[in-house]
Amino acid sequence: MTRPSAWIFDFNGTLVFDSIYHEQAWNRYMEARLGRVVPREEFLAHVHGRANRDILAYLLGRCPTQQEADAEGEAKEDLYRQLCRRAGDAYRLVEGAPALLDRLAARGIPFAIATSSTRPNVEFYFSRLGLARWFSPERVIFTGPNLPGKPDPAIYRLAMERLGADPARCLVVEDAPAGVQAALAAGAGQVIGIGETAAGRAQLAAAFPELPVIADYTDPRIARLPEE
Repeated sequence: MTRPSAWIFDFNGTLVFDSIYHEQAWNRYMEARLGRVVPREEFLAHVHGRANRDILAYLLGRCPTQQEADAEGEAKEDLYRQLCRRAGDAYRLVEGAPALLDRLAARGIPFAIATSSTRPNVEFYFSRLGLARWFSPERVIFTGPNLPGKPDPAIYRLAMERLGADPARCLVVEDAPAGVQAALAAGAGQVIGIGETAAGRAQLAAAFPELPVIADYTDPRIARLPEE
């Protein structure tokens, strides 16, 4: 891998390993709403890494209105935030991430977040995880009514534009196939996969055989890049 001139991180499952809280929140929501839960394989295939409106369209079997998607999605996200608060210190940035972000900032290498999360969750991340240490609000791009969710590349194109970066010299870190597809479609020169579990890493490796896949940011393949 060559040293990139700009970095873009997905957030959930990438800078924070929180898939279990999202999965539990969706299942609690779906059990109350539709009387069923989402099996693990179905979650990975149709929920993981996607925007709430797209997830709801799949789960409900129809396209919800924006008002419905906002209300239903926020009900689920409120459950998610409750679970994260209860997790206490277990809810934290991925091992090695703070040190990597510190090195990028010290060397003046621009970086941003491009996430399928909603504004209330982004505000929660800033307050709970201290993101203001590294990120200004304009460098956290999140899904909204006028920005389609991944695998559409729009969110990564916007992040590249905000950074003033050449897509071919951008490195994107992603944990979900939909996100990898979005990054590649946006023209990212490098994409690195990350996964909390062996199953998640295997899923990425199977879907994208040439993609480097790491377990956390202590992996030398990514930890050394700001130094090269």
